[in-house]
Amino acid sequence: MHAKLLCALVIATALAASTGAPAEGARLIVKLKDDTAKSALTPKARIEKLGSATGTPLRHLREMALGADVVATEATSAADAERVLAQIVVQPDVQFAEIDRRVHAFQAQPPVNDLFALQQHYLANDPTAISAYAAWEVTRGSANVVVAVVDSGYRPHAGMAGRILPGYNMISDVFTANDGGARDDDATDPGDWVLASEAMAGCTAHDSIWHGTSVAGIIGANTNDGAWTAGIDWNAKILPVRVIGKCGGFDSDLVDGIAWAAGLPVPGVPANPTPAHVINLSLGGTQSCPPAFPLVAAAAYAHGVTRAIVAAAGNESQDVSSDSPANCSGYYAIASTTRYSGKLSNFSNFGAGITVSAPGGAANFRTPADSVLVLSNTGTTISANDAVVSEGGTSFSAPMVAGTISLMLAVAPQLTPDQVHAIIVSTAKPFPATSDCTTDRCGAGIVDAGAAVRAALAAAPPPPAPGNYEGLWWNAPAGSESGWGINLAHQDDVIFATWFTYDTFGNAWWLSMSAFRTTPNAFAGTLYETRGPAFSAVPFDPAGVTHTAVGTGTLTFSDDDNGTFAYTVNGIRQAKSITREVFGSLPVCTFGALADLSRATNYQDLWWASPAASESGWGVNLTQQGDAMFATWFTYDVDGSPLWLSAIAFKTASGVYTGTLVRTTGPAFNAVPFDPSRVGRTSVGTATFSFANGDVGAFAYTVNNVARTKSIVREVLRAPGTVCH
Repeated sequence: MHAKLLCALVIATALAASTGAPAEGARLIVKLKDDTAKSALTPKARIEKLGSATGTPLRHLREMALGADVVATEATSAADAERVLAQIVVQPDVQFAEIDRRVHAFQAQPPVNDLFALQQHYLANDPTAISAYAAWEVTRGSANVVVAVVDSGYRPHAGMAGRILPGYNMISDVFTANDGGARDDDATDPGDWVLASEAMAGCTAHDSIWHGTSVAGIIGANTNDGAWTAGIDWNAKILPVRVIGKCGGFDSDLVDGIAWAAGLPVPGVPANPTPAHVINLSLGGTQSCPPAFPLVAAAAYAHGVTRAIVAAAGNESQDVSSDSPANCSGYYAIASTTRYSGKLSNFSNFGAGITVSAPGGAANFRTPADSVLVLSNTGTTISANDAVVSEGGTSFSAPMVAGTISLMLAVAPQLTPDQVHAIIVSTAKPFPATSDCTTDRCGAGIVDAGAAVRAALAAAPPPPAPGNYEGLWWNAPAGSESGWGINLAHQDDVIFATWFTYDTFGNAWWLSMSAFRTTPNAFAGTLYETRGPAFSAVPFDPAGVTHTAVGTGTLTFSDDDNGTFAYTVNGIRQAKSITREVFGSLPVCTFGALADLSRATNYQDLWWASPAASESGWGVNLTQQGDAMFATWFTYDVDGSPLWLSAIAFKTASGVYTGTLVRTTGPAFNAVPFDPSRVGRTSVGTATFSFANGDVGAFAYTVNNVARTKSIVREVLRAPGTVCH
C-alpha cells in the first residue's frame, strides 16, 4: 500500500543503458586420475569422453599446473554450474573437480553500477536489509519466471525496458479507468489524479502517483545497466494487471485480476498466455476478508502455475486482521520495518497474521535513508518524464518478498506453494536487538533473499538423468489441444524437431529446428520456416529448398514423458506443456543401441529420401506403438509453401503399414485458447510404408490422384542413431 509522496529525485533526460557483459558458460578445474591405459589419450580427448559419460557438453580450454585442466561448460548460472559439478565429481576417472571461480579485490558487497543502487539500502547484506547481494551470488533470476503486478498498471519506464509482458486492464468502471474506456488489453497507467471537483468520501484530491510502476521496478528494474535503480530479479518478466485507477478500484475487478494473472478464465476476457508464478498485491482495504479472495487464491494455486500471492499488510497502524486481502488465507501479509533499527514502521499494520516483514521506510520519506527509492514519473496528471522518487509504505515491502520468491523459482522451478512459503518463513532474519518487533507482531522476521535462494537451491530435486525423448508429443493434458503436435528425433545431444501446426489463416504449417542440448534435460535452437518443390515434383530438387529463421524454441523435460515447449515465432512468445502422445504400447528408444540399424524391429524415427540427403528438405516422422504407426509427412504444397499431411497406418503384413492421408486445418499456432473443435480433417489420399529391414523402406502415396513412391532411409544426425524397441 502506498504512503504519501514527499520527495522526488527527477531524471528529466534520457539515460543511456550500458551493455552488460555477454553470458559465458561456467568454467571448471578438473584433475583426472593417473591411468596408464588412458595416458595415450590427450587431455582434450579425456575431457570430451568425460562429457559424453555425464551427458554434459565439456570443452577443454587449457592444461594447468599440477596436471589439472581448465574445462568450459554450457552452464550459464551458478545453480547450473553446481549441478554440472555434481555430475562430474562422482565419475571414477576424476580425482577432483571444482568451479573455476572469479576472484576480486575485497569489498563489502558485490558491485552493481545502477545510478541509484547505493541509495537502495534495502538491498544490502545486513541485519535490517534483504541481502539481495547475497542472493545474486547464486542467481540473478530467470526470464522463464513471470511476476504479476496487480496494481495501477505501468508506465513504459526506461528502467524496465524489455521486461514487461502484455498485460490487461481489468478495470470495469469508466471513471475509475480514466482512459476513456473500461476493460481492454492496454495495461498502461494513464494517471490516477483526482481533482477537487471529483473528490468524494474515501477519495481526496491528489496528483497521479504511478504506483504500479514503482512496485514493478522494485521487482524487475534492469540491474547493472548503469542507469536508474536495481531490481531484485535481473531477468524475470513483469505481467502488469491494472485493477486500480482514479479513486482506487473494486474488489470484483481485483478478484478477476488475480484470476487472470494466475491463468484462470475470466468471462469476456482473452486467456492469459503467460500465467504468473508470483502475484504481487500492493493494495487493499480496511474490511474483514471477503469470501471471494480465499476462493480465488485456492483456485490460482490449484491451477498449478502460481506459487505465491504476496499482499501488502496496509498502512493504517492497526492489526492486519482488519485489512484485506492480506488478512485472507492463501496470501502472504507483509509488514514494513525501518532500515536502520529494524523497528516496525510507525504506519505499518501488524499482528499475528503477518507472514514476514521487509524494509518499507519510516514516517519521514524526505531522504533516501528513510525511504525506498523507486521508479516513477514526473507527471502530476498525465505522464511526463521518467523519474526516480523516494517513497515508503508496505506497498514497497511486499514486492521485496515477491522478488525474492521469483529468484527462488529461478533455481528451483519445481517448488510447490507450500515449499515456497516454508522457505520464506524459515529463512527470515531474526529481528535485531534494536527492533521493537516480535514474531507475533511482525511475522517470522525480515525477509532474507540470500538465505531463501540458497534454501531453494538445496530443496530443488536433482536434474533428471539425460533421457531419450524420441517420438510424437502434444499438448498436456493429453488431448486438450488435439490437432497439433511436435515430432522429436533425438540422437545424442541433438533433437531435430518438426512442429506441425497452423498459420494465421488456419492452413497446415510446419516449422523445424535442430535443438542442441544446453543442460541435461533442455535443448534449444532456431525455428525455421521452409519452402520447397511441391510434394509431387519429379525430380525433387533440394536446391529449390529455402529456410527462413522465424524465431527460437526451447524444449525442457521434467521426466521422460513430460516437458515444456517454449517458443518465440515472429515476435510472439508462448509456452506449452507437452506430453507424449500415447495410442498403443510405448517403445523404449535408446541412442547408440544398434550399430547396424537394419536390425531394428521398430520403425519409429525420422526418415527421408534414399540415398541419404538426395532430396534434403522433406521427410516423414514415424511414431510406432505396437501394430499402429502415426506418420507425419512434412513437405510442400503446389505453391511451395510448407504443408504437412498425416496418416494413422496399421500393420497389414510383415513390415507393411497402410492408412489414409489427411490434410488438416485448425486454429493458428498462437491461438489462445487453442480450440480442438475447430480442427478440420479432409482425406486426400492413401499412404503405405513397406520396410525391407530396419533401415530401408519405401513410402508409396496417392495425393489428389497423384501417385508416387519414394525409397526412404533413416536420417542419422549423430552416428549410429537412435532405435526403439
